[in-house]
Amino acid sequence: MNLLEKLHKIGFSRLTSLKDTLDILFSKIKVNPYEEIATTNALNRILAVDFVSKIDIPPFDRSAMDGYAINAEDSYGASPKNPKKIRLIGIIEIGEYTELKLNKGEGIRISTGAPIPEGSNAVIKIEDTEIDKEQINLYTSVVPWKNISKKGEDFKSGTKILSNGTELKAEHIALLTSIGFSKVIVRTKPKVSILSSGDELVEPGDPLKPGKIYNSNTPMISALVKLYGGFVEKEETVKDDKKTIKNRLLDASKESQVIIFTGGTSVGTKDYLPEIMKESGVILAHGVAQRPGAPVLIGFLNETLTFCLPGTPVAAYVSFLRIAGPAIRKMLGCLILDPRIEIMATINKDVPVSNLGFLHYLRVKLERSDDKIIADPVKLRGSSVISSLSFSDGIVEILPHREGLKKGERVIVKLHPK
Repeated sequence: MNLLEKLHKIGFSRLTSLKDTLDILFSKIKVNPYEEIATTNALNRILAVDFVSKIDIPPFDRSAMDGYAINAEDSYGASPKNPKKIRLIGIIEIGEYTELKLNKGEGIRISTGAPIPEGSNAVIKIEDTEIDKEQINLYTSVVPWKNISKKGEDFKSGTKILSNGTELKAEHIALLTSIGFSKVIVRTKPKVSILSSGDELVEPGDPLKPGKIYNSNTPMISALVKLYGGFVEKEETVKDDKKTIKNRLLDASKESQVIIFTGGTSVGTKDYLPEIMKESGVILAHGVAQRPGAPVLIGFLNETLTFCLPGTPVAAYVSFLRIAGPAIRKMLGCLILDPRIEIMATINKDVPVSNLGFLHYLRVKLERSDDKIIADPVKLRGSSVISSLSFSDGIVEILPHREGLKKGERVIVKLHPK
């Protein structure tokens, strides 16, 4: 069987656009069930419900600074040369409550965050006053509600504060705990098995013999799975043997929701995955119009979503970022499927591409020049050159209809995920 016949047999000759690939893929994905966990353990987890405040924030009128709670009218006309004088009747510290009620001509020493006493409608800053025994000298005037945070000013009871699908960060955890939520309802993490094939692979730490290379794909994909919200169920390196690969895949399909396999997806003599998936599973797509990363295969083994990514590191990396990673986040019900930060930059040289119809991934290093952010291309070709990732800050996508980029052109840089 010649190469062209093999290509047609496994379907790789029919390249699918990335958009169509994702449309097919996402239509098959169901959102994971939910679980309840402690809010303090919820960093980077995905909310499974909308969260509504059960109290006003702040829950009472409170002082916005250290000073004196007064009636604003008592300060009218006050100046350094003509201070107004009122009587000190007490002190309120943060966390305390007082039953003292202010009458005209009275003031209470108050700390930032303490509740405003009845009869007061303003707080005068301590630096605008002077205390003389039980007399307070006011050196400026304040308007009603000056320096007071009113009840419900941030948000009121019944307000939706976080939406289903939000990825919880430190500020969200602060918000949830500030209104008393000790537990949150989040999506369960997809269990992911990560497998790599290759007789040439040696695990880091072992001696490197002639003709061998260290396995970098498994640790890289494992780190990305965790970044994108998945749980790594197992990691395994498999020898280039069809029966062994098939058995490991079927075993993994019983343990995990997702399998990510790197290597063996193309048309080499030891690229068995297309045949295995055709025999034992369902293929959704094989061959995506992107470079690097064209030999991606997506399908199901039993009910386990299976991604067969190219074995070259850069191709595996970009294919995860654009396909496998967003699929994991789709399972989690994320509002944002691609979490990478995007910035605008100016490309500093011409970048031609030789193949129209492909989405090209250009790795770039960012530099600041005067008031501009410059994108300096690191590499367009070379899907095995790991340094093009580690020495770059992000990726520029050159769209399929473009013949390349022109020096001085504004581009969107998608930063590497952190």
